[in-house]
Amino acid sequence: MRAPHLVFIGLILITGLVHPEVFSQDQVNTCSKAFVYKSDEFAVADVIRICSDAEKIPIGYESRINTPVCEDKLCANVILMFYWDLAGNYVRFDTLPGKPLTKFDHKRFSEADYKKLDQLLKDKNSMLRVLDKEDLVDKTVKIKSTTVDAVTGATPKTIKNAVVEGAVYSSFTLWHFINGAVKDSMAAYTRSIYSDRIAMRLLKSENYESQLFALKQWSETDYELHADLLFQVIKQSAPLVRAYLITKAPLPFKSMGKNKALVAIFPDLDAYSKSILLNRILADKKLLNVFAPLMLSDSRALNVDQTNKLKEAFLN
Repeated sequence: MRAPHLVFIGLILITGLVHPEVFSQDQVNTCSKAFVYKSDEFAVADVIRICSDAEKIPIGYESRINTPVCEDKLCANVILMFYWDLAGNYVRFDTLPGKPLTKFDHKRFSEADYKKLDQLLKDKNSMLRVLDKEDLVDKTVKIKSTTVDAVTGATPKTIKNAVVEGAVYSSFTLWHFINGAVKDSMAAYTRSIYSDRIAMRLLKSENYESQLFALKQWSETDYELHADLLFQVIKQSAPLVRAYLITKAPLPFKSMGKNKALVAIFPDLDAYSKSILLNRILADKKLLNVFAPLMLSDSRALNVDQTNKLKEAFLN
């Protein structure tokens, strides 16, 4: 990745890491074909489009899908608009006019059903990830349809919380579609067009996975050149992102001012991040020689136990 321009860095520092209104209905986005995603598993060959805002900055992906979710007459095709961010993380879905989602026996989704579907699609740790379609129904309990001449099995109690009741196949199919290979294809496409403005968009995300995607494009030189941005991300992001940055940053910085700036944010870190940084310093004599004097001279930086550990390591 080439080094972002100073204008790019300044803009981030001014605006902060604020979640962008991706795919806001109040703004005009332009979308164009990025690639065609083909999947035999989901019986789709859908055009994935990349969308940009009024300033022509890419903001994410969208696609209209029309896919069957089960092999009998009890399930209507699912027809939806889906939206992802630039790292391929699911953002939301929209129904299309005249194409509501339906459940068993062709009953329409309620508002609560739509909300639950959105929540389960965002749950990357859902138990659906380890299930097969055969696990979705209890065939020992039969339920007869009132609208077609067909019978199906009941939803097992063990998975009811992981699906929309009455729409178990739709829940399963959409979860695997959203969290499957299409995500990797979008991430690959984003890397192929990567730019400073895309990096900014991702780093402003509230999704820690999107931030990590952007940070993984950084070289050691980027960490040094854009330390101010690094510190801002560390202060405002999730512990997992902080841990990644503290582990990957090429410490010590060449500039003593940047090393002091890192020590200055130490008191505001969570306990996990403090532990990672302190352990890294204690394990490396070069880091110890640089950071121990800085940290020991800051009365806010360390508690008694941390102070004693740092003093002992530094003096020996």
